[in-house]
Amino acid sequence: MKIKRHKQFIKDLRKIRLTDGQFQKLAKCITLLAEGKPLPADFRDHELIGVWRGFREFHLGGDVLVIYRSCGQEIVLVRIGTHSQLFK
Repeated sequence: MKIKRHKQFIKDLRKIRLTDGQFQKLAKCITLLAEGKPLPADFRDHELIGVWRGFREFHLGGDVLVIYRSCGQEIVLVRIGTHSQLFK
């Protein structure tokens, strides 16, 4: 699958400070998603509800999570941040 980054994801990524471990987890998740493989259970990948219906989220550790959407053969990384930053 092809991975795309929404412009808001790029802005969020510039603002957030990831630990080395979180950055490595992000790279691992992106690789797995690109290969069409499911994420391991420790990333707590799940569907979202409400205004985020149709999107999914996974956790990088701490309070950092990534919101993404699967669109056919594309994965779009939409947002990255803490719960309070993303779900105001």
